[in-house]
Amino acid sequence: MEKMFLSMRRGQKNAHLRKILMAMKLTFVLFFIAISQLMASAASSEGPRISLTTETDQTSLGTMNAQPDRTLTGKVTDSSGAPLPGVSVVVKGTTNGVVTDTDGNFTISNLPQNATLQFSFVGMTMQEMAVGNQTSLNIILQEDSIDIDEVVAVGYGVQRRSDVAGSVGIATAEDILRTSSFNALQGLKGKVSGVNIFTNSGNPTGNTRVVIRGINSINTSSNPLYVVDGVQMSDFQFTNPNDIERIEVLKDASAAAIYGARGANGVILVTTKRGGGEGEGTTVSYDGWVSLGRIAKKVDLMNAEEFMEMEEIGFANFGKYPQSMGNVGMTVNRTDPRLFDAQGNPLYDTDWQDEATRDAISNNHQFSIQQQSKGSSVGAFLNYTDQQGIMLNSYMKRLSAKFTYDATPKPWLSTGINLMVSHIWANELDETGGGQTARRTMWEMPPIFPVKFPDGTWVNSQFTGNQLNLGLEAMTNPVHELKTRKMHRFKTKVFGNTSLTFHLADGLDLKTQIGLDANLNKDNNFSPNDLINISSPNGRANISTFDRYYWQEETFLTFNKSIGIHRINALAGLSWSQSTEASTNTGDVSGFSTNFFGYENLGAGTTPSAPSSGWSRWAMNSYFLRGSYTLKDKYLATVTARMDGSSRFGMNNHYGFFPSAALGWIISNEDFLKDSEFINNLKLHASYGRTGSSEIGVYSTLATISSGTVLLNNNRGASTNVARLANPDLEWEKTDQFDVGVNLTVLDNRISLELDYYYKLTSDLLLARPIPYATGFSSVTDNIG
Repeated sequence: MEKMFLSMRRGQKNAHLRKILMAMKLTFVLFFIAISQLMASAASSEGPRISLTTETDQTSLGTMNAQPDRTLTGKVTDSSGAPLPGVSVVVKGTTNGVVTDTDGNFTISNLPQNATLQFSFVGMTMQEMAVGNQTSLNIILQEDSIDIDEVVAVGYGVQRRSDVAGSVGIATAEDILRTSSFNALQGLKGKVSGVNIFTNSGNPTGNTRVVIRGINSINTSSNPLYVVDGVQMSDFQFTNPNDIERIEVLKDASAAAIYGARGANGVILVTTKRGGGEGEGTTVSYDGWVSLGRIAKKVDLMNAEEFMEMEEIGFANFGKYPQSMGNVGMTVNRTDPRLFDAQGNPLYDTDWQDEATRDAISNNHQFSIQQQSKGSSVGAFLNYTDQQGIMLNSYMKRLSAKFTYDATPKPWLSTGINLMVSHIWANELDETGGGQTARRTMWEMPPIFPVKFPDGTWVNSQFTGNQLNLGLEAMTNPVHELKTRKMHRFKTKVFGNTSLTFHLADGLDLKTQIGLDANLNKDNNFSPNDLINISSPNGRANISTFDRYYWQEETFLTFNKSIGIHRINALAGLSWSQSTEASTNTGDVSGFSTNFFGYENLGAGTTPSAPSSGWSRWAMNSYFLRGSYTLKDKYLATVTARMDGSSRFGMNNHYGFFPSAALGWIISNEDFLKDSEFINNLKLHASYGRTGSSEIGVYSTLATISSGTVLLNNNRGASTNVARLANPDLEWEKTDQFDVGVNLTVLDNRISLELDYYYKLTSDLLLARPIPYATGFSSVTDNIG
């Protein structure tokens, strides 16, 4: 990815902005200018800043305008004037950089026009400086302090970070947006220890997998629980990263046990941005960036002549070793006039990687309005994202809006409303296709074939008829597939909550909130009838939908009080949630005589398959308690208990109990260490707890009935049969975890260390137990191990 930055104050003219956008020939130049003019008229020249950003991992666009003879010298010091050796000095958006010497001096050459330098050093706040026409710079870096008493979310409330006895990781909005990722989870990668993030797809909408402290179950999902503004959320990866204020990751059982049956894989707490700001007034801001993506490294493939040489050697060696394929003919020979000239030279030398991929230009735009007045605040956020895939014709576009309102109409009452709506439309890559995917065939398609013949017909490797003979599997033209196959996905999400908080007494609050997470998904797929693919021989179309509605209501009482050397934090509450899911699938329709209708008219196909539909619902009731105690700012204790009852489990084991306990000792606050100039914070903590998993089928404990057909006396009729054996004793999968760790910050809170040892044991695994076929069933869902 390539990165370019442009920053302008609102009151300034747009000359530089216009110049760059025109040079890039971007079609949305008028959009930027309109936004800039609107903001210029809405605020003074000292208002917020507008940022346009384009990411790069390789070569900067700016280096194309580099001036080889331009050199800059300078010196970097700290706030006391002492020189700083080893400071990284990099031209922003490029790999051009140097490091300061022992006296803090540096010299950097090959500066592009309008260069901006970034100065970074461990324990210091990164600083940026526009070079302009200067030939020397003196930079003063400020210390980057780590606040050990900042407030962190711990589930159903907040605590001082120093009072937390469990293991909690933190990522701020700046951390998440630093990589300019379209995916909120990708922005979290590498920011929190013990959290591994994987992407197993080339699709812009591909699934991102998160694993916190390893995989806990052999059969159920390893995905953590996502709680956004107090409400459980599915498909979190599609959330707009620009809306996120901070993320807390609850890693050990002590921290996650407050979520009981859903906390075995860890919990990710997300706090989104709201209205308000520093002082009363209205703040209007815009942030945008443009990125250029390309393949970092291509596979080294044979050219046309090398391919023919391989073919000829392989054919010449045929028969020298035992064969099971019978008579073999060459895949192609040099007399085919479609592929070779009169002298036998290949007419084409196609680089299929170049043909199937592109330089993908993507962009992101965030427009925010935040208003703060006496007793209330309002926030309105609008985002548009256009992420283009590197593979041809793949993309993901997202339009999202967010609205928040917070007010304190009475001294004893606070209210809050939070609503997010987003819509995604995308064209995905086929990652099944019986192995015939464009990502594979662009490496295997013979280079002697063109993308199209001169008459405009698509070329597929099986046009010669005997490709299997020398191991050259008949395959789909990757460009043909990418340009004509439709895999359109539509996702609409409505998410939000409303809350009332009653301030009953000093430190005593009662909060009740209702939340909704509604997801509407639709997939429209069509493969044209001239696309040679083993899974779609005569064209294929399919339409499927999946809708999920999750409701949640929670009421809880919190108590926070400091009494002399004692600090108490207590929580008691109850929760109810319900999820309803519905799906439909038209079944595959094939046999299309024309591609004109696509998936818009499934009746154009002559060979339909059976449609299907489904509906399910589950519910959960929960009761939870937590108590935290801090003595003399040195000694910490936390006890948590939660009881969950789920409709997923058998009538004999609806409820599960999930407790935890944690102890902590802030050694740095002891008399023998509190005056240390080197150690700022040293805390030991240990915890033990139990969490659970309910990730099984909604009706796995029940005997279910399935429908089918039966043939009797040459007549076909409908039938029903028992499909699954009931197990009323099925119970929760449990994960017990022991954790001990140390947190250390030194050198005026500039360097921090978090070191944890943990041991996890998962029992009562939810698996299918094989049973004798004489029972009429092959297995039953049971607790094993």
